Amino acid sequence: MLVFFAYSFWGYKALTPDTSKDAFFWMLILRGMGMGLLFIPITALSLSTLKGQQIGQGASFTGMMRQLGGSFGIALITTFMAHQNVVHRNALVSHLSADDPAVQQRILGMQHNFMSKGKGASDALKTAYQSLDYMVMKQAAVLSYMDVFLYIGIMFLCCIPFVLMVKAKQAPKIDLGDMH
Repeated sequence: MLVFFAYSFWGYKALTPDTSKDAFFWMLILRGMGMGLLFIPITALSLSTLKGQQIGQGASFTGMMRQLGGSFGIALITTFMAHQNVVHRNALVSHLSADDPAVQQRILGMQHNFMSKGKGASDALKTAYQSLDYMVMKQAAVLSYMDVFLYIGIMFLCCIPFVLMVKAKQAPKIDLGDMH
């Protein structure tokens, strides 16, 4: 779980609107290591008390629960991201004012850029506003992904004490001295 926290925190720190796919290579390698360190002990622990035919049934149940957990997790993350997109977009838009000289300059600059590419003044202005909206949406999406990385990392960090409380059932010890 500590490895998953490191992966999530790395994702939180590395993500920007300009992050390339190459920046995720080593981060995903770390995630793969974390999955191996997490799923193998969980599977072994869940099957350790089962015998015979129960092992196959337990393995099937563990796999099904892993799939269901993944599906519910993705649904929760998607819902959270949709909510965070709205929150971040509203926060970003609240800092944009038509009266702000910096915003006016930016729109005017984009309008002139689009006009230099052959658009009429009104179409260029419309395209400039659409481009500004796209930039806001892109930044809101990045901030939402950053929130997901951060909160999932914190969740894994908070789960570490609970994992340490789980103890595997040990097989009874055989005392070789009692055998005659």
